[in-house]
Amino acid sequence: MYKRLFLLSRDFPASPVVNMAAQFNIGDIVWAKLSSFPPWPSKIVRPKKDIKKPKGKKPVYFVFFYGTEDHAWVKAENLKPFEEYKDQMIKANKGKRFLQAVEAVEKVLRKGGGAKRGRPPKHSAAPKSGAYRDTDDMDHEEVVPSSKPVQKTYSREPLLGKTVSPSTSIGLKRPPEGLGAEASIILKRPREDNESDLYNFDESEHETESDIVTAKDDITPTCLKIGFLGLGIMGSGMVRNLIKTGHSVMVWNRTPMKCRDFVQAGASMGGTVTEVVAACDITFGCVSDPNAVRDLVFGTNGVLQSIRPGKAYVEMSTIDVETVQDVAESIESRGGRFLEAPVIGTRKPAEDGMLVIVAGGDRSLFDDCESCFLAMGKKAFYLGEVGSGTRMKLVANMVLGSVMAGYAEGMSLAERAGLDLQTVLDVFKEGPLNCAAVRSKGDAILHSRFEPSFPLKHQQKDMRLALALGDELKQSLPVAAAANEMFKRAISLGNGDNDMSSVYRATAL
Repeated sequence: MYKRLFLLSRDFPASPVVNMAAQFNIGDIVWAKLSSFPPWPSKIVRPKKDIKKPKGKKPVYFVFFYGTEDHAWVKAENLKPFEEYKDQMIKANKGKRFLQAVEAVEKVLRKGGGAKRGRPPKHSAAPKSGAYRDTDDMDHEEVVPSSKPVQKTYSREPLLGKTVSPSTSIGLKRPPEGLGAEASIILKRPREDNESDLYNFDESEHETESDIVTAKDDITPTCLKIGFLGLGIMGSGMVRNLIKTGHSVMVWNRTPMKCRDFVQAGASMGGTVTEVVAACDITFGCVSDPNAVRDLVFGTNGVLQSIRPGKAYVEMSTIDVETVQDVAESIESRGGRFLEAPVIGTRKPAEDGMLVIVAGGDRSLFDDCESCFLAMGKKAFYLGEVGSGTRMKLVANMVLGSVMAGYAEGMSLAERAGLDLQTVLDVFKEGPLNCAAVRSKGDAILHSRFEPSFPLKHQQKDMRLALALGDELKQSLPVAAAANEMFKRAISLGNGDNDMSSVYRATAL
């Protein structure tokens, strides 16, 4: 199992020829490599005008990735001729999506739709070389992607880092200052045209198990031993997906009984936090709030006691920037590696492996977590320094809470105005408000079913942390502040452990 993992080298196979000097033309079929992903079947194409060329003096080519239907600028040194290296690349990668991409290229070559090496198609008005050093040279001809239908699946497919195509559902074209030189997407589940989900809420009606391909065969688990601390609503789903995809996992929870089902599923159990960290190469933590994180890391028999060179800790809890920076400094001072990786999503996305992961910290650790993130999420972003992921998560959840508060007020107003709430919900579903939040939370309000997918007290905690961040940065947040007061009122009415949609009860009085 692990032999194949190491065959998927992060670098191209050694070649006696320095590839940087290679010249490719528009229409050439090549192997293109991005970041930590394996070389991928691709084609040199004309640049799209809405995807800017990265800065730098090294020649770059604009490529189309078969199978994923993405585009990206790739350095010349990261390109290889397709035919020359085909056997070697196919031998090293047997993933389903990879082989589908290879087949797509073979079909193009059989039909004469691409040049194997060095000769552009006859219809192309390509320059002598497809490489670009200045954006003034670009010919913005539209590139038509493969007609092969997109499937929902995980794979080790290359995804865009510095730039993304308009069809990618989430992307960062140019990272803002302070978020590092690169904001990378390493995972992507293609979206259907009618999807418009706000953080993928629980919704059995619209997102059934048949919609999500677990693709266990497409994820090659890391050979590193994984520890996981915290088996709450979110942690439980993430650990199940790690186990399902073949990862070696050791779990710990403050209430040991919660570990039983995971041990039966194939995990091992640690008696203490220290024991888990000592036994594992990478340990993930996912608990409720900053106080719980500090206790987990700095407390008796905590994470810190077993940190030494070679150990790594990934914090997935939603906490404040100060706490995450304190944890990072403590881990790194003992020679360990640290990554923050809070998640965007609720219970069902966690169970389905469809979370969005926003990370900051040690880039090498981010790369080492690749198979884990593939198992747990549909996308993972690397945002730069420690604190970047936390800020992103707080902004996202602040927007979410503000939307939820406004939605609850709207439903309350509709009821007071004598409108039928089922009709109101049906109208919302047919218009621009149609998204998973409206559908699932509207149904919860309509039927007074507030089983926690994301507890209201946790949403209020995130609102509080976001407002504190706003105070620190002198940013006025009046809408979020008003929404926070609604959540606080709902908690005072006894709804803290209910789903966040129960904020409706604070408006219906």
